[in-house]
Amino acid sequence: MPGFRVVLVRPENQGNIGAVARAMANFEFDELYMVNPVAIGDDAKRRAKHGNFILDSSVTVGTLEEALDGCDIVVGTTGIRNLGEKKFVRNYETPAEFAEEVAGRRRKYALLFGPEGLGLFNEELLKCDRVISIPTSAEYPVLNLSHAVAVVLYEIFLTGYARDSVRLSVADDREKLNMHFAELLDAVNYPEHKKEKARLMFRRLVGRSNLSKWEFFIMMGVITRSLYAVGRRKGMK
Repeated sequence: MPGFRVVLVRPENQGNIGAVARAMANFEFDELYMVNPVAIGDDAKRRAKHGNFILDSSVTVGTLEEALDGCDIVVGTTGIRNLGEKKFVRNYETPAEFAEEVAGRRRKYALLFGPEGLGLFNEELLKCDRVISIPTSAEYPVLNLSHAVAVVLYEIFLTGYARDSVRLSVADDREKLNMHFAELLDAVNYPEHKKEKARLMFRRLVGRSNLSKWEFFIMMGVITRSLYAVGRRKGMK
């Protein structure tokens, strides 16, 4: 399934784990994996609030490889920011840049967050296809684990990826819709001198609307039934 998996690597504070679950619920993420976490107790459950269902369904594994199983792209996070060819391990993009870049791509992403003390090790970042870092003050660059998770998920949420079940229509779909609309104009005897403008207006509306597959099928169904209703097509009751 496309979407995002939050992976906490060796989290050290159960309260932070609970706060991560709460942030995930805030932004409609629900898949949490943890690699060798601290024991989860009452503090985690209190901090999770209405995100306790995420704690209940979380998966605990012993290795990072197990946590990444089934994911297409591995995304690491770091508070140590480097840019340059010789420091490629921690070369980074911002959460906003990452979110915009992956917009519309139906892949399975693992979002890795390291432990509160040291973060992800270099050997763990070497397993990552991409690395993101949150812009912060140079005087105090490292965020609390749950805060970092919240910022990253927020940026992704803004792009609509938490609702990644949406399939978009393709060019052929839109062309079929335009053709059916033109046929409907003929069927209802729309004034000939107005047809070209109406067809163009409809094409532009469809082009701007970023139709999902579901919306495309609904519109096609409405137009097709309208054609049957006016006797243009036969066989549908």
